[in-house]
Amino acid sequence: MPKQTFFKLTDEKQKQIIDVAINEFSQFTFNEVKISDIISKAKIPRSSFYDYFEDKKDLYKHILLIIRKEKMKYMEPALSGKQQSFFEALRALFKAGAEFAASKPEYEKLASRMYENMELINEIFGAEALDTSGLYESMLIKGIEAGEVRSDIDIRFTAKAIYTLSANLMQEHREDDGEALGDFIERLTDNILSLIRVGIAK
Repeated sequence: MPKQTFFKLTDEKQKQIIDVAINEFSQFTFNEVKISDIISKAKIPRSSFYDYFEDKKDLYKHILLIIRKEKMKYMEPALSGKQQSFFEALRALFKAGAEFAASKPEYEKLASRMYENMELINEIFGAEALDTSGLYESMLIKGIEAGEVRSDIDIRFTAKAIYTLSANLMQEHREDDGEALGDFIERLTDNILSLIRVGIAK
């Protein structure tokens, strides 16, 4: 996390540094980003950078936490829909993710770069950092209790399958962004919900 010296800066100066760093990390991989470029574009002395952060990894972690916090602002309304069915909640969750990506394209670009160095992400946050299958487990349990999801399913496996499927397909869009993100999310959601509801048996 940033040192206290960073938080003593004005909000404007903090934002300037973070905005520059986000732009750099969204255009290049972690290993490609140079501290010299960040301090040059943020117009700060090199010595000041180390007054604010331990190293490049410290800055990167801070940015990822900012993005996670911002994304939760979009996800929380979808997660708090108490009257939603499992399928409505899942659709709302995917839609919220799409709205976040559309409103914060620089964050979405950075996220795509993040997936290029999972070893680093695991080192910073732990191997389960990006695994949201626990959230899907809770949603499935509520769906079973409501009588809309079969009670004999393997909850953990199903949750993991939903997470893996959606995460991998989102990565596919990042690699081939010819389709508008909103349209892609809508199609992805329809296909996943259809697969869950009716499967592939004739």
